[in-house]
Amino acid sequence: MRAGGALLFEQGRASSPPGEVDVHPAGEGYRAIVDGSLELSFSPLSPPLELGGSRTQVCGVAGRVKDATLDCLGTLVETTAAPVWAELDALRSLSGLWDADTALLASVRRPRGARGHGEELATAWLVHDGVPVLVEETRLSTVYDASGRQRSAGLELWLPEEDLPRRASGRALGGTSLELESGLVVNVAAFEWRMDGREGQGLYELTLHDEPAAA
Repeated sequence: MRAGGALLFEQGRASSPPGEVDVHPAGEGYRAIVDGSLELSFSPLSPPLELGGSRTQVCGVAGRVKDATLDCLGTLVETTAAPVWAELDALRSLSGLWDADTALLASVRRPRGARGHGEELATAWLVHDGVPVLVEETRLSTVYDASGRQRSAGLELWLPEEDLPRRASGRALGGTSLELESGLVVNVAAFEWRMDGREGQGLYELTLHDEPAAA
């Protein structure tokens, strides 16, 4: 869910609930409402973590989705500096949530004309035992399907004062693509992540600047 629209994943299928999206502050968190479809409260469990132009918090999420009661984990993201697409080819945003004290959050920007992963700008946080740690170096590899949508991914996370990287891997459970009026294409996938022998849930969003072909 974001200001202006919402996506709902059910059994691996994505749909956009009808109705206007209302996201507003409520106490220390936020409340999100789509008339007739969902009503959710986001209660922060972590401090805001800076991720390349945005602030992200791990949250407890409670409320209603259609006729079902929801009580789970989620993320609350506030954009603080909009991406300058004249300077970027792609933006990747990832989240993995295991429990209230364990999470992985990452943002990877590919500058315009970058020739490989070594030129990408990556920021990541690993929340362990409730303590956020800024990752010193993040390496992301992604496998795509024939349409260019993300199907699986692997992460190497190099933490301060650790000689070996932490590793996480994930696979898509379902996804969809959105074409925005700004000329952007967003591939959104619900992901199952695995780290340290444990399975978690999250998202992998890939935003691309869809430029028209030259005349």
